[in-house]
Amino acid sequence: MLSKLNGFIVGCSESWWKFLLIFLGQTGSFQILKRITDQFPAVTAGDVPFDMQNSLSAEQIFAQLDGYSEAAFDLYQLFQLTDYFFPLFAGLLLATVCAFSLRIASPGFYATAISRNLFVLLLVPTVFDWLENLSLLRVVSAWPNQAELAATLAVAAKMGKLGTMSIAFLVTGVLLFWAIGKWAYNKTQG
Repeated sequence: MLSKLNGFIVGCSESWWKFLLIFLGQTGSFQILKRITDQFPAVTAGDVPFDMQNSLSAEQIFAQLDGYSEAAFDLYQLFQLTDYFFPLFAGLLLATVCAFSLRIASPGFYATAISRNLFVLLLVPTVFDWLENLSLLRVVSAWPNQAELAATLAVAAKMGKLGTMSIAFLVTGVLLFWAIGKWAYNKTQG
């Protein structure tokens, strides 16, 4: 399975239209999340969706749920649905950029990354995001009962997502600049 997923990422990095579809999926799903986030404070006690609060605690989840209107619960379901697609497209976008960049920057390292399925590692933030989503879905579904374990797991998954996302952005940036540098050097040399 990892090999097929890694192969899919590599294939997308070799095709401008596949890359474009991933980019459009990421951009479109982000726009939907942004619109919902902008509407959210009007149907809650002024809060945005949990997923958009990076310093969220389990206690804050329950305090905020107390201020949710019926419309907020409906809007959050739409947010949740979209937030399964967004992290997938975002992870695929980063992985595809990394594959493209590494192919230009270092064909030897690129071959190693393919053989060891390393591009799949850029989807780790996606897995943490999905775990956060599932945990929050449990918390919201259980309300007014407090699913404390699920809330704690949601916060832990959020921290895992943010940490691995930072690493994925750093790796993507380094590989992209390395590829640009290599491309520019090759252009000036002949």
